[in-house]
This record gives sequence, C-alpha cells and structure tokens, in this order.
Amino acid sequence: MTISVEDQPGPQAPTLARVLTGLRWIPNRDTLAALASYLLVVAGLYTAFQVFTTERVAANFLTFAPITLGLMGVAAPALYTTLARRRPLEDLGITARSLLPSLGLSLLLGWDTYRHTLATLEITSGRNLVPLIALALTVGLFEAIFFRGWLQLRLEDAFGAVPGLVLAALAYSLYHIGYGMEAGELVFLFFLGITFGAMFRLTKSVFVLWPLYTPVGGLFTNLNEGLSMPFEATYGFVLTLALMLGVLVLASRLGARRSAMVRPTP
Repeated sequence: MTISVEDQPGPQAPTLARVLTGLRWIPNRDTLAALASYLLVVAGLYTAFQVFTTERVAANFLTFAPITLGLMGVAAPALYTTLARRRPLEDLGITARSLLPSLGLSLLLGWDTYRHTLATLEITSGRNLVPLIALALTVGLFEAIFFRGWLQLRLEDAFGAVPGLVLAALAYSLYHIGYGMEAGELVFLFFLGITFGAMFRLTKSVFVLWPLYTPVGGLFTNLNEGLSMPFEATYGFVLTLALMLGVLVLASRLGARRSAMVRPTP
C-alpha cells in the first residue's frame, strides 16, 4: 500500500483552551535544573551584596561577577544545554536566526529607552562612565541568557507560554532581593520582566535585548542612583564578559564534538 504525503499523520492541533491559556503541566529534569540554577544565582548575589557587601571589594566582585554572573548564570546553562541535553545554544536564544530583525527591534527599543532615560540626565562623558558601561553590558548579557533564554524557555516548556513568561518575570523580580531592593521596586521589576520577556518571545533571540536594549536601561539606573566605580573596575567586568563569551564558544564546540561522537555511522 502506498501512503501519500497527504495521508501521513501530522501533529495534532492544540485545543482551543490550550491556545487561549497556554497552560500545560509537564515539568521534567530541565525544569529542576533551571530552578536549581536560579537558587544558586540568588544565593550568589545575596552572598556578594548582603554578606560580603561592597566594603569587601575583592570578595564582593569575585562572588558577583565571575562566579554568579559568569559561571552560574551563563556557563552552567550553556554546558548543561550542549553536553547534558545535547542541544544547540539556540535553545538558549543564542542564534543567528532572525538576527537582523532582532537587532533592528533592539535598536528601536534601545533608542526609545534612551530618549526616556539617559537623554533626561546631564551626563558628562569621561573615565567614570566607562566602568558603568562595562557593568551594564555584562549584567545585560547575563540577564538575557539566564532569565530569558534559559529560565523562561524552560518554564514555558513545562507550564506553557503565558505561565512561563509570568514565572520568569517573577523570578527576575525576586532575584533583586540580593541587591537589597524593597517591595515597591520589586513590583516595578516584575512588570519590567514581563516587558523584557515579551520582547524576547517575539524572536526567541537574546539579541532583541542585548547589547542595545537592556544595557541602556541598566546604565540609566546606575547613573540615576549615583553609582560610581573606579576605572579599574572596567577590567574586571570586561574579563567577566570575555569569560561568558569564551564559555559559550567552548560549550558550542564541545556540544558539536559530542554529537559527532555519538552519531551512528551509516
């Protein structure tokens, strides 16, 4: 018997209720891995700013930047995705697919954010601005990969698109407790997390958010709160950013090599 293409079974259409609510309940080991990494990130941030505090500069920086942002926030999800799950980094929103639309949207969002934030401040360019820019870029990459590409997509897989977006925004808000933020600020950050998550969801690419959109808002927040750093702090954040990018390249190559090793020969 010959089976035509039209006769072959295709994917079942989702029910109307599922389309409207986006609800499901299929948590798995990826869900547990995402939640465990989130707890580690929160603990790392809390240790950096509430235990060591900024009075102990070296301990604060090492715990905050290379350990929490670099290793826990980027390296762990990347290596888990490529080595344990044997999936490409596209599963974390790190993809060249839709790159131009993502960057174009990021440019528009970044410009709009700039007009309503940085453009309203009297900024004097100079060496004092450089470490704050490096900080904004480093934290921005961490948040784009960890909260959107890693946590949000894992929660979406487990509970659906809408619950995943809301839960990731809630996690994003509560993680700022480590910075010592109060309840009113956390509510604002929740809705900000909804906005970032929705923008990310349009293309499922971190390049919607980084490096043009979210770092602008982060830089404004730091300047508006009067944060200042010595120029030498730039080196630490640049090295942390290089660590993140280097780990992503390494994870991609290790994942490709492992996939090639386990691929059956014809």
